[in-house]
Amino acid sequence: MKKNTALILGANGIIGRNLTNYLIGSNNWDVITSARKKLNYETSADFIQLDLNDIEINDEVSDKLNNVTHVFFNAYTEKKTPYEQSEANLKILSNIVPVLEQYSPNLERILFIQGGKAYGAHLGVYKTPAYETDPRSITPNFYYDQEDYLRRQSIGKKWNWTAIRPDIVIGFTTRTPMNLANLIAIYAVLCKEEGIPMRFPGTKKAYDVLVNVTGTKVLSQSLEWAAVEVSTENEIFNITNGDVFRWSQVWPKIGAFFGVEVAEPQTFSLQEYMPGKNAIWEKIVEKYNLIPYKLDELVQWNFGDFIFNVEVDAFQDVNKARRFGFHKMNGNSLENLFNTFQTMRDNKIIP
Repeated sequence: MKKNTALILGANGIIGRNLTNYLIGSNNWDVITSARKKLNYETSADFIQLDLNDIEINDEVSDKLNNVTHVFFNAYTEKKTPYEQSEANLKILSNIVPVLEQYSPNLERILFIQGGKAYGAHLGVYKTPAYETDPRSITPNFYYDQEDYLRRQSIGKKWNWTAIRPDIVIGFTTRTPMNLANLIAIYAVLCKEEGIPMRFPGTKKAYDVLVNVTGTKVLSQSLEWAAVEVSTENEIFNITNGDVFRWSQVWPKIGAFFGVEVAEPQTFSLQEYMPGKNAIWEKIVEKYNLIPYKLDELVQWNFGDFIFNVEVDAFQDVNKARRFGFHKMNGNSLENLFNTFQTMRDNKIIP
């Protein structure tokens, strides 16, 4: 048995899946994954099936929880309104923490994901660069609720917490539709198949603002770092690839990667136009012998509508993590996208 045992909650998501593979590959951790449904990928990690809305503990689960030293909370519940979203996502966290306190006597730290929404990114505009010390935006916001809960719950306990704030997460996954790399790749493939240019679908102003993203590799590295460093106790850290870019700089290069023409931006709603491409997508799947995923298993088009219509700079300052000793944020976001696209090809998601 290794020194640390990780429990990865929300292991089917883009963060949980890639963190699982990273920690196993590092060979420093015993890894336990957990999700409401069975894992949608192969892994050597242990698995316990937990519904965080209604947790049931049997002897097998309690035995595995007994070894847990670090919890990576990546679970998320989508709801229609901010009030419902806050209530639902606070519930799944506040349900599991007392269980961990009871069954995981060696628990040291709970790490949880926040993100740009902590700065009001979901509102379309926020102060940039964003610092971890910036004041909160309008409530309700489930990130704030979860943070406040962990602050209160950890008082006088042996465990503590750390929050990690990535921005748009770029990495490989399936059946996690809120995934920008999937969206861009499938949009490009559909345009190419129809013989039309892959136009940037947002506004011309949004085409030229500054953007940052967070690759799953650097995010996984930061989560491992934050889990074991003493100085990261009860702290919040922005984590990105470390660079910024404009869509106008990378969009033509993305088109070249897929061999599809790129023309001037033209504003339209992906959510309005793209779901009707199901028949074309099915032909592509058959033509190139791809894994037969449905479009809605891979893409959430309204996510693209939001991202591609942000008309102000949107990026985070990451120097706090650097000052605390994390020096991996020196990546290239375009290469991050290309690597993810290639992984999609290698896994027969796209041609």
